[in-house]
Amino acid sequence: MQSRNQQWRSVWIATVAFAMVLASTVRGSEHVEPVPPSPSLAPTEKKPPVKDEVPQRILDPILKEAAMLAKVPREKLVIVRAQSVVWNDGSLGCPEPGMMYTQALIKGYWVMIEGAGQTYDFRVDARGRFQLCPAGRGRPPRQPNAS
Repeated sequence: MQSRNQQWRSVWIATVAFAMVLASTVRGSEHVEPVPPSPSLAPTEKKPPVKDEVPQRILDPILKEAAMLAKVPREKLVIVRAQSVVWNDGSLGCPEPGMMYTQALIKGYWVMIEGAGQTYDFRVDARGRFQLCPAGRGRPPRQPNAS
């Protein structure tokens, strides 16, 4: 016969397992609607974007990717935004429908680059892994200018 402590532990483990299964089922079936960018965080804001917050080692590969996408030399690119942020979850503010993401705050960067008349919205984690966020899918970060 199990002790009372072991019984409670078994109940707790079963409850947590059930909650995880339920959460993954619900998240996997969500329909994610694109959210327009917040006007307060739009790249056309009056004050200049902070550009010294993103380490050069993280910015360099993003600039290389943007130059390739825009089919222009790197010197023709304009950094519209480059700042430290805190993303709401592992999607880095750019969720793909049907995907599951870490439900934790993620420190990272928001980099927007303009080239050849296009604006490229890059979402970056603290390690420098980045993804291009398609127009209309991006959500603003939880906290701009995170430290």
